[in-house]
Amino acid sequence: MALLQLHTFSKTLCSQTKIRVILPDGCKDESIPVLYLLHGGSGNSTAWLSNSSIERYAKAHRIAVVMPSAGPSRWLNMALGPAYGDFMVEELPSIMRRFFPQLTGEREQTYIGGLSMGGGGAMQLAIRYPEKYAAACVLSTSSVIPLEHLRTIKGYPPPPGGEGAPSLPQIHLGVDDPDELAGTEYDVLQQSIRNLEEGKRLPRIFHAVGTDDHGFEVGLALRSHFLGLENNPYRYEFYTEQAGHTWEFWDKWIQVFLDSLTRPEKEES
Repeated sequence: MALLQLHTFSKTLCSQTKIRVILPDGCKDESIPVLYLLHGGSGNSTAWLSNSSIERYAKAHRIAVVMPSAGPSRWLNMALGPAYGDFMVEELPSIMRRFFPQLTGEREQTYIGGLSMGGGGAMQLAIRYPEKYAAACVLSTSSVIPLEHLRTIKGYPPPPGGEGAPSLPQIHLGVDDPDELAGTEYDVLQQSIRNLEEGKRLPRIFHAVGTDDHGFEVGLALRSHFLGLENNPYRYEFYTEQAGHTWEFWDKWIQVFLDSLTRPEKEES
C-alpha cells in the first residue's frame, strides 16, 4: 500500500491543489476501483488520514482512495469562487488516470463519499452526475438543498470578509438561504426524480447519521424521500445509532460502506 501526496496545477481551479492518494500495492496491470473521499467544512486532504483508519480499510478492500482538498466550498461550483464541482467530475479523474493509469475509468467501479459538508457534496455530485458514480456514501450531512431548514444548528458562520461582506451561502451559491434553490439543479430531491424520468443509470445511496447529530432530521427527510420512490430505485440504505458528529462514527461507517461494495447483489436492501 502506497500513500502519496500530490501537488498539481488545476486548470479548473486556476491554482495549485493538494491531493492525497492511497494506492494498493502490486496493481500495475490491474483496473483498480477508486473511491473519491471528501472532507468536511473545516477539513482538508489530510482529514481522513489523520482521524480514521481509511488506509487500513483501503488495503483490506484493495481500493484506491483519492482525497482532494476544497476548503469550505460545499464541493460545488461556487458563485464567488472556484468551480469545485467541475473539478471533481471532470478534471480530477483525468488527473488521477494520468498519474495512475491503473485506476479504473469505469463508472461501475467508481465511488464517492464524504462526511458532513463532504457528505452533502457526495450526494449532490452523485445525484447531479449519476453517470459518473456507482455508489455514494453520505455520512452525517445537513448540507442538502432543500432540507437545510431542518438541521438543529441554525444559521451560518459570520461572513469570512467581515461585516457587510458576502455570507457563506452567497459565496457558495449566490443566495442568502440555500433552500431558496428548491426546484433548481441544486435540489437533490427534484433532481433524483428527474433522473428517474430521464431513464438515467442511478447510483446506490448509502446514508448514515447519528441520532444526536445536527443533521439527523435532514437524514430522516432524505430517508422518507428515497424510500418513498417506487421500488427503491437508488437502492437507498439508511443507518443510524446514538452518536453525534464525530470521527468515531465516520470511521465505523466508512468501513461498513466499503464492506458493502463487495456484498452480493441479492443481499442489498
